[in-house]
Formats: sequence, structure tokens, C-alpha cells
Amino acid sequence: MINTIIAVDSGKAETKTVVLHDKKDIVRDHFPTAIGTANDGRVDLLDGVHTFSSKTLGEAGKEVRIGCGELPIKSDDNYSKDTDINRLCTLYAIARSVQPGETVNVVTGCPLSIYSRKEERMEYGRNIVPNGKVECAIDGKPIEFNIDKRLVCAESTGILTMHPDLFAKKEYDAAIVDMGGLNMNIAAVNNSNIIIESSHTSRHGGRELVREIRRALMDHGMEITDTQILTSITRGSVNYHDDDRKEESKAIIGQAVCSFIDEIEKTLRNSWKNFDTLELFFIGGTSYLLKDFLTERFGEHAHFEKDFETSRYANAEGFARKMYQKLAEGSGTK
Repeated sequence: MINTIIAVDSGKAETKTVVLHDKKDIVRDHFPTAIGTANDGRVDLLDGVHTFSSKTLGEAGKEVRIGCGELPIKSDDNYSKDTDINRLCTLYAIARSVQPGETVNVVTGCPLSIYSRKEERMEYGRNIVPNGKVECAIDGKPIEFNIDKRLVCAESTGILTMHPDLFAKKEYDAAIVDMGGLNMNIAAVNNSNIIIESSHTSRHGGRELVREIRRALMDHGMEITDTQILTSITRGSVNYHDDDRKEESKAIIGQAVCSFIDEIEKTLRNSWKNFDTLELFFIGGTSYLLKDFLTERFGEHAHFEKDFETSRYANAEGFARKMYQKLAEGSGTK
């Protein structure tokens, strides 16, 4: 019997979790990658805030506020995931997914620059995910559990496990474009292998696009809510009753998205001289949000997951299934 597997994809904007109880039964969860300090009284007034602490993390595990995007301390700007914020968010994601006293296996992603060097990868895994008995508290309630096996995967590569037959083709040159809220990870793939030197991170995140569209709409007297902005981008226009107003919003959104995709294409072409020969696999929530626009730009060479949630959790679910395969094969992890 294989213990529960918890896969954590702690991104710059969101921390996503997939819990795999057996080969098919999965549970998904997410929360903002942000924390607040316990001595900042303002954060206790925010919606969705929880307290979290962990004796296992020592000084880094002192009580913080967590679980809300409005919390002031966010992932840093140098793309590093080896930080106290990511350690806390990763352990919080695990702690809220376990049963008290449960023994679980944990898998997480790390930057490609670290993954390519085995000793650094192992050190990253030890730093981000503790091993053995873990002691935490959520909202003052103690939680103890055990982490048995750990696995570190290269970030943005969960999709390789989701579609193994496709990526295993030797003649198949592809690129993974993982578009999140604050940045974009790109990775070239051949014969299921990541080409490290052709992979990197850029600052093309969906949240900046959303802010730009909101500013442009407001400049034209169009006030819409947070929930409306995402559906308006997906639809390509604000759903005004007045047809002229709707067309005006369509032009504004279309221009902003077109400029955003221009920058993405420029980044991809500068990264890969053979760009015009690659199949492009877009994952991440922002990718699916822009699916129609990206399809219009890249045509039949643009590929997407079946829906928004699958795209959003592609990495975490792929990581979980990869660990399941390793454990089922008896190869084990540390």
C-alpha cells in the first residue's frame, strides 16, 4: 500500500496542492503565496486569514498569518523559491491536507537551475520539505504527522507525466510555457528530457495584464468588479447591454492582450532559434485564461489542457502521479 501523496506547487502568486489518495482519487486546493507577521494587527482583519506555526522549522516556523492574498509579505522578486515564505506556504499546504498522525509522501517542484545540479537539488528538498515527524499548529490547533518519502521535480514539468506517450517521441520537439500570476516559466523538451540551457523564467504574469486591462477600462469610464475582469478577458469583452459599449471594451481588451502576447512571443523567439518548429504546450491559469487569443496567434501548434482547473494544477498533479509511479515501481525517494 502506498501512503497518501501530497504534491505542492508553491508558485510566486499561488500555492497549489494535489492530494493523491490512490491512483485516481485526487483532491485539489490552493491559496495565495503570502504571509503576514503576528505582530501586525492589521492582518487579523483580513478575510480568510489563518495562523500557522511549526516547531519543526525552528525560528523560521514562528507564528505567521497565512491564507490571504492581501497579506503584505509575498514571494521575493528574484524568482527564488528557496525562501522562508515558500517553506512556510509549502508546509502549511501539507499540514492542512493531512489527517492527524498520518504518514504521507511529499513531492514539490524546484527551479530548473537548481534541479540540474543533484547536490543542490537534494539540499533544496531538505530545506523546503522536512523529513520525519512534523509538528505544526493551524489557528492554535496542534497537528502532528510524519513525512516518509520526499521527491523534488523540475518546475513546470508536471505535464510530462500527464502526457507521457506524446512527449516520449524522439522526433517531437516541444516547449512548455507555464504562465502563472506573476511570471512565466519556459522549458524546451525533446524525448521527454528538459533542455536546461533553453529554459528560464520571465516577468510575464497574468496579474500585470489584469491590472493593465483594468486601468485601460477605467480610463474609458468602465468600472467592473474583480470577478468580472477575468470573465471579460476570457470572453474578449465586457458584457454590456449597450452594443457600442461592448465593442469599445472588446477593442480595449484585445489591444492589451495582443501587446501582452507580443512580448511573450518575443521572449520565446529570443529563447529558441528553432521556435517555428516547436509545438507549444501552455499550462497554468493565465494560459487557459488567454486560450482563445493564444490559439489565434499560434494556431494548431498551441496546445492546452482540457479546462482551467486542469491547467492550473497541471504541475502539482503531474508531480503527484510521478511520485506514485516511482513508489509503485519500488524505486523509492529520499
